[in-house]
Amino acid sequence: MRSTRPSEIIKSLNTLVLFQYVPRIRQIYLSWKNLPRNAGKLDGWIKALFNFFLFILASHVIGAFWYFFSIQRETACWHLVCGNLSGCGNSFSCANTNSSVNYAFLDDHCPINTPNTTKFDFGIFLEALQSGIVQSSNLPQKFFYCFWWGLRNLSSFGQGLQTSSYLWESCFSIFISILGLMLFLYFLENLKN
Repeated sequence: MRSTRPSEIIKSLNTLVLFQYVPRIRQIYLSWKNLPRNAGKLDGWIKALFNFFLFILASHVIGAFWYFFSIQRETACWHLVCGNLSGCGNSFSCANTNSSVNYAFLDDHCPINTPNTTKFDFGIFLEALQSGIVQSSNLPQKFFYCFWWGLRNLSSFGQGLQTSSYLWESCFSIFISILGLMLFLYFLENLKN
């Protein structure tokens, strides 16, 4: 489990997924910079639509990261449990053909339905696991639920987020708060102009 080849490939692909947003954000910024400055009455509408588009896009990206990190936290709990118990399989990959391994004990050590923060604290990612959105195969349901989560927390500057003591979860929550505030201030600046 600690150094299997599929897990290294998955980590590389996860990193690639996260960094795909960098060129997209750069392209949006360059498009904004090249907006026509003397478009008259349309200038205000163009800026308003652009602000709305930025907020919607940011909500989608925040929701996608939340979904992605939820899966990562559940997997981290499973790896923590299997690292401490004997009888665990050596991998969670689909390539493991040993179907006699029973992973039902993971529900006891990584409780989702009745959370136990002393065993493992999922923090802000517990909602994704409890709602069943992670296990669902309905793509529109996943898309809109994660989008709603991102929109809700970005528009409230992340005030309702109850984080665990996990460092990266705290950083993600801080990022949501700062991004929501920056988009709001950007909107106010353009409204003032």
